[in-house]
Amino acid sequence: MAIYMLYRTKSKSSTDIDELRMKFQEIYKNHKVDILGFWVNAEDESEVYYISKYKDENDYKKKVEELRNDDEYARLTHDLQEVRQEFESTRLIPKWVSQ
Repeated sequence: MAIYMLYRTKSKSSTDIDELRMKFQEIYKNHKVDILGFWVNAEDESEVYYISKYKDENDYKKKVEELRNDDEYARLTHDLQEVRQEFESTRLIPKWVSQ
């Protein structure tokens, strides 16, 4: 069963978070993390949402471990801490998904 992760980040600056997002996208691509999309709050562009999809629990754990061992990911995560004000992650298990 697929697992989806919904991430919400509030930053000090929409410009800073957007630059980091583009760098993170490359790392996700290298580790074959399926990012379904990025969204910004229409009323507050410093609030960003994105959703990632994993095949199952094992795929999720494997990719999280790979990311934790990636030096560039660790560096970017540190940089993100400098501009981020809030962060939430929510694990979603689908009840129904449109084909």
